[in-house]
Amino acid sequence: MDLSNIAFPAEWTFAFWVVALLVLPVAVMMAKRNAQTSYAITPAWHGGIATCVLLWSLQATVSGNFTFHLLGMAGLTLALGAPLALVSAAVVVAVHLLIHGGAWQNFAAVWVTLGVTAIAVSWLTLRVAERFLAPNFFIYIFVVAFFGTALSLAVAGLLSITVFALATDAPLTHMLSNYAPYLLQLGFGEAALTGMIVTIGVVYRPQWVATFDDARYLKPR
Repeated sequence: MDLSNIAFPAEWTFAFWVVALLVLPVAVMMAKRNAQTSYAITPAWHGGIATCVLLWSLQATVSGNFTFHLLGMAGLTLALGAPLALVSAAVVVAVHLLIHGGAWQNFAAVWVTLGVTAIAVSWLTLRVAERFLAPNFFIYIFVVAFFGTALSLAVAGLLSITVFALATDAPLTHMLSNYAPYLLQLGFGEAALTGMIVTIGVVYRPQWVATFDDARYLKPR
């Protein structure tokens, strides 16, 4: 899923940067607008970025040219909310490129495929659960934190595999059949990790989990 060293066609690089330059400034403005209410989650913000940098550093390479790693984007989304998670994801990508190398022109491609996509899926899962499912603590933990995390990694992973195949002229069916099964294992691992951390957070430090609403999930029935 690591696209930082792929030689993208110029028009692809341009398209990814257009998306990044449209989305990131809006995310920054929305994060600033929520700055007063997000002061309590500052420890989670700093810790989340550090954790994601670590997760991205724990990589496994398959067939010598395709690298997998956990994302941590769903955890950022649940802890910080989508706008600050998008900004944090940009920081994670920048630090990852700085530490591990890679083509800086691919910053936008990596951020859009692995950051924006995963965050969007996680946020959409949260909103769907709030709209259609019961306001239950276990709905938040198992549907949003566990299932939503696995789904976000799977969608971002499938997108990155597709982009990788199209950019390198590799057969897409071959790429999917060989690499997509790894997403099941990664999805389960990331779902378990995120679910446990979020569960501990809402029990001991609910102020660090911006998307958890005590009034919604813990109100007396």
